[in-house]
Amino acid sequence: MKAAVLHTPGNPPRFEEFPEPTRRQDEVLVQVKAAALTNLSKMRANSAPRFPVVCGANGVGLLEDGTRVYCGGCRLPYGMMAERAVVPRSGCIPVPDEVDDLTAAALPNAAMASWLALVFRAQFQPGDSVFILGATGVSGKLAIQVARHLGARRVVAAGRNEVILSTLADLGADAVISLNQSDQALTEAFVSEADHHSFDIILDFLWGHPAEVLMRALTRPEFQGKASRIRFVSIGEMAGSTVSVPAAVLRSSGVEISGSGEGSIARQAIFETFPQMFALAAQGKLRMDIDPVPLAEVENAWQRQDTPGRRLVFLP
Repeated sequence: MKAAVLHTPGNPPRFEEFPEPTRRQDEVLVQVKAAALTNLSKMRANSAPRFPVVCGANGVGLLEDGTRVYCGGCRLPYGMMAERAVVPRSGCIPVPDEVDDLTAAALPNAAMASWLALVFRAQFQPGDSVFILGATGVSGKLAIQVARHLGARRVVAAGRNEVILSTLADLGADAVISLNQSDQALTEAFVSEADHHSFDIILDFLWGHPAEVLMRALTRPEFQGKASRIRFVSIGEMAGSTVSVPAAVLRSSGVEISGSGEGSIARQAIFETFPQMFALAAQGKLRMDIDPVPLAEVENAWQRQDTPGRRLVFLP
């Protein structure tokens, strides 16, 4: 079969022949229809214990009985960026007919990032206000929509891409903050928004320096007494893998720092959330921009810079 095959970590995969997957007793064979290019897919491939491996952490395909499913968890060396894959039977989630292959492949990784963080890590309650740091990326744009669906009172979105920032009101953002300004100006912008409505929850897709500026802003007097708890949830690290957190942030504010990702939430809870997400997508209530690419072009597409706010999806 044809597949995206990685021979050396750090290099792009090649579109070439790879042995057909052999199914075990607890696995099912999937005819792959679409697989999204995500950071998770790149990490999975590059960290494999041995090579060559087929890339692709998750995707959409057809079971032998014709059922269309979203699935992942392929046993190495197999992956979802191939004509066929084998996946655990327990890891297959039916996809509604109203959700096309591209959306079904691209949506879960991006939308679940904020959904799981809000519900399971931040214990979101309807009426909470949500601040999104890194809102102009694929996951950030969906975070606005997810927060609105769950019943957020106010959503403030911060990001660098000025063009995308100008469109976020259409997705449900009440206010936007550009990160393209000095630390002092950015701090004042954070404080100004908090003066309207304090942030109950902060979803952070960036970490690094932007998170440091925001955390220091939380110690300002304007934040005092605004909210007894500010649940700061780290989801990504696009701006850096570390931050320097002054002890005063923890003593002088109601901030509670946690993280959300693979390993921090029970697997069963994650699986129970998928049907809700797909139901919203079927109703057209979760919107995202997708660039379909033939899998044969994987070598060039793997390393190209994604168009901001769009998700690349391979079609075998």
